[in-house]
Amino acid sequence: MPVDTDRADLIARLFPAGVPSLLCPPITHYDAEGALDTARTRAHISVVAPRAPCLLVPGSTGDGWELSPGEVRRLLEIHAGLARDLGYSILVGALHPDAAEARRAVLDRLDLFKALAGTANAERALAASRVAGFTVCGPSGADLAQEAIEDSLRRILDLGLPTAVYQLPQVTRNEISPAVMERLLGDYPNLWMMKDTSGSDRLVRAGIRRRGAVFVRGAEGDFASWLADRDGEAERKYDGFLLSSANAFAPHLAEMIRRVRAGDRPAAAELSGRMDSVVRAVFAEAAALPFGNPFSNANKALDHVLAWGGADRAPAPRTRSGSFLPAGLLSAAEVALRRGGFLPGRGYLET
Repeated sequence: MPVDTDRADLIARLFPAGVPSLLCPPITHYDAEGALDTARTRAHISVVAPRAPCLLVPGSTGDGWELSPGEVRRLLEIHAGLARDLGYSILVGALHPDAAEARRAVLDRLDLFKALAGTANAERALAASRVAGFTVCGPSGADLAQEAIEDSLRRILDLGLPTAVYQLPQVTRNEISPAVMERLLGDYPNLWMMKDTSGSDRLVRAGIRRRGAVFVRGAEGDFASWLADRDGEAERKYDGFLLSSANAFAPHLAEMIRRVRAGDRPAAAELSGRMDSVVRAVFAEAAALPFGNPFSNANKALDHVLAWGGADRAPAPRTRSGSFLPAGLLSAAEVALRRGGFLPGRGYLET
């Protein structure tokens, strides 16, 4: 089929060594005054990218819904430089509740990469900054008909740029149906990835024809049971994960994936269960905060403890809201990491 062949060719160009099984939406680091912190970002990504070598910037976990246009541009400039230095790929988030705004954001961010590369050619500009495409979600609205959701996504896919579609009902208050996704996959070879954070896993459970597209899970927990093994299992499982918890657990998630693919599901399930316990405990604590995104706050707390080897060895990290993470959340992260067997003797910033 031409669509399947064209998609396979696109994926091969974007990822000559194959699409990573683990991707991450990195948290966004700020200094004490609230400016984007390039040095802290580099230190963190140096730990994450070797095991999760494709990053969604900015995703929900990276405050993608809250950043100003200027902050998004600066953050993408930072990651374009780091991606070249550290060898990872970027999925550019264009997360907007309005489809027209999302389309404009894609074009605006494409113009940024053209300016950075000094070329008007889109493919060369994206390659120069190691951009693997743009990530968009469907339009927001609990009462939207599937026809409206499909039409909105088609307007973005018609741009012909490499694109990943994000199932995010927690924000959009709707879900893309299996029938709509199957039609889009049949019509657009530039649609190369689908991410589902719904937790209902409706698209995968439906067993739709994927036509070579990559399906990744974004919902946290129960990691090992959702991954297709080395023999395929492609119909009702995922090819990999795009997880906020990879901010803290990239090496461990990568090891869990390796164990599944090696056929050692009991060992993978044991490791998966320990990570799941930490994630649930810290996310529950973060959900009680009156500010910010719980995914961002929880991962900032976990990363802080892993960076410094403890909760109180450095000033608390600042959030997009301007508030600093409370000591209680940081202590909860330290306790959970210790109980799970993940607390390092020395943090990565200490070493």
